[in-house]
Amino acid sequence: MTRISVLLFVSTMLITGCGSKSVSDYVPDPSAAHEALIKVLEAWKRGEPVGPIDGKPAVQVGDSQRQPGQVLESYEILGETGADGGRRFAVQVKFANPPAEEKVDYIVLGIDPLWVMRREDYNVIGHWEHKMTDE
Repeated sequence: MTRISVLLFVSTMLITGCGSKSVSDYVPDPSAAHEALIKVLEAWKRGEPVGPIDGKPAVQVGDSQRQPGQVLESYEILGETGADGGRRFAVQVKFANPPAEEKVDYIVLGIDPLWVMRREDYNVIGHWEHKMTDE
């Protein structure tokens, strides 16, 4: 998923929020959000790249923090924590290549598709910033 597609989604949410829908209309129920997060993490464990995951509902992934060649060895969803405009989950992840462990926060929002993104990516979009690279 490109940053532009995420920006378009957030823009659409903000625009439609001015009409009959509000941001709370795009907060998924807890079980749907949890299932979407599992789909994303399991796809990563299988070595699939960041991108859409087919299904009902469809799932879009936003994770610019993944390093090339980084392998998700295991994960544990620690639980849901509070979030504005979505559902936030704390996840303990264990990587191979290179070996490392960290706690990652994911935000899940939307209805169909569900969008699952790292908190850092969500914050960048919320502040209309972009990640600077050497390229």
